[in-house]
Amino acid sequence: MRPTGRDLLSETQLAIKMAVAAALGWWLGTRAGAPRPIFAALVGLVAMSGDPFSAFSVSLARILGVFAGVGIGIGLLQLDLRLLWLVVLALLAGALAGIPLRVGGRPNIQAAVSALFLVGLGRSGAVPAGVARVWETAIGAGVTLLVSVLLWPPHPVRELRHRLARLRQELAADLAAVADDLATGSGAVGARMDDVRSHSLDAVREVFALDQARRALRLNPLRRRDVGELELLDRRINLAARLYRHARAISRDVADTRARSGELAAATRLLAEAVDRALRDEDARTAVDAAEARLAGIEPRDADTLVVRAQLLQMLDDLRSVASAR
Repeated sequence: MRPTGRDLLSETQLAIKMAVAAALGWWLGTRAGAPRPIFAALVGLVAMSGDPFSAFSVSLARILGVFAGVGIGIGLLQLDLRLLWLVVLALLAGALAGIPLRVGGRPNIQAAVSALFLVGLGRSGAVPAGVARVWETAIGAGVTLLVSVLLWPPHPVRELRHRLARLRQELAADLAAVADDLATGSGAVGARMDDVRSHSLDAVREVFALDQARRALRLNPLRRRDVGELELLDRRINLAARLYRHARAISRDVADTRARSGELAAATRLLAEAVDRALRDEDARTAVDAAEARLAGIEPRDADTLVVRAQLLQMLDDLRSVASAR
């Protein structure tokens, strides 16, 4: 999917934040006496290059990983072993240390990287290099936290609004392709099944991103007033993920069968309208009732239309539970 103007704006803002944090880290590192404080600049680039909600946790994990890796490297260099064995032990100990120091759901590789870096320098340069890496990383992490949390904090609710809007638009387009295929036999669904699968996985990923958004909100005193709206977005994003599971199954069945029905196409369009209203947090009861009446009046002529109708009814059930809860 091509990036939208909103995507490009977000990426541009992120690039500026990364550059500002890295440049400030370098400047403060030089003021502290380092001629080329590369590690101080790297923290801002690494910590902000991932999920927009995770700069704080990545910065903290990077500091802890560097401390652990430097300690491992200096300790191993006290052993009288061949370089190959020192490298093996540094990687193994660093990887094991990264498990409790994980970043999100993944082990923190920074401990292994720092331990390997020191072992590679050898005994003569390890201690000064290790000390330099520790304080440069601390400076870079401090600057990153200042930029990402206080000066230019992430806006979890705004980001989630954008992601939900993208899911809503993609779902509308995929259901429109289903309706067109049911009505005309155009083959539009088969041609876009890869996109449908990708959109469905995106919806699941957004559900997992909700915990990161909550964490970013808790760590940012400027955004805590948005907690109520975040909970509303939570429900709508979870709904989008459930609806996309149905949409993926419907698309697969339409692509794999010869189901053709103008009535099913009309019901799909009504469901698409109900989906759009529900994901906008608008009253979807009228559209849900219309879709239900249309589906109830359809008598499947063959097994293919029966299967598609059953899948549409499952999507209707999820929408009905949301509409009746308003």
